[in-house]
Amino acid sequence: MSLNKDEVWAELCIALESLENPPQNMRSRLSNSVKDAIRTMYEDEDSAARFFQLLELQKAHSMTQSRSEIAISHEAIEKGLKAILIDSGVSVEEVKKLRHNLDKLLMAVQQHNATAFNELERCFESTMQYLEIVTSQTYVATYRTHIVDYFQRHGKEKVFVENRYQSIEGKRGTAGGMVGFVYREIIRGLMSLIYGNTPNDICSRIEEEARKTVLAESKRDPAWDVLGWLNRGPVHPRLEVIENLENKVLYAAVRRLSRASKDNGIQGWAKRLRRRRLAAKRKARAEEPAG
Repeated sequence: MSLNKDEVWAELCIALESLENPPQNMRSRLSNSVKDAIRTMYEDEDSAARFFQLLELQKAHSMTQSRSEIAISHEAIEKGLKAILIDSGVSVEEVKKLRHNLDKLLMAVQQHNATAFNELERCFESTMQYLEIVTSQTYVATYRTHIVDYFQRHGKEKVFVENRYQSIEGKRGTAGGMVGFVYREIIRGLMSLIYGNTPNDICSRIEEEARKTVLAESKRDPAWDVLGWLNRGPVHPRLEVIENLENKVLYAAVRRLSRASKDNGIQGWAKRLRRRRLAAKRKARAEEPAG
């Protein structure tokens, strides 16, 4: 068997695209139907029953989409890890024995390709740092761990099987998958690693794009020493200091990232900064003395 890296990469790419841009048409149609049912609830004796039926359909659609994303992500990561193992000289028969267990596949990569494992570990750590920034500390504490422990908790075969077949087996699954953003970042890492390249983790991507955008927006204040500011060290931690966004160049850069970045992770990070700045301004106005 020869490994077709192009096809593996394409499958990872399609999985990533489906996760970052999920179909919205069905959800929109269901939402519109619910609104129509509400408007006619007191005019049609059957509308109340239809309304609650549509609510159940919306709930089922949301849960099914979540399970589908878990199954798609799990399978994509499985294929990426197996591709790395086969490319590292592990026989197809040995790889097949690991089945759908991402934790066992990851530990096999650690054994047979330490470089690839270390890069995945770095991407995972960067993802945890990102989640600590954009989510609550309490929430992060529930999943902050080492990559192997995380895969052992959320990457076993049971996760894949339950989420893939729950609808036809008629029983509720108990196996929870990974945080969606973790799935996406691991898939990104694998897309680079199957060609032997170095993955660009989320914190590095934020830093690179933020630097370029600050420099691009510096024309708004030619007198400001943008190069001096950039040369003082990492950019994105200083942009997270809300007081720094009073600088019109820095705020313009954050606003541009929140609107125009094609990287969902970077865009989400920038949107959060804008929300924090707005909340800070509202709080300051509320605390101003009357009169």
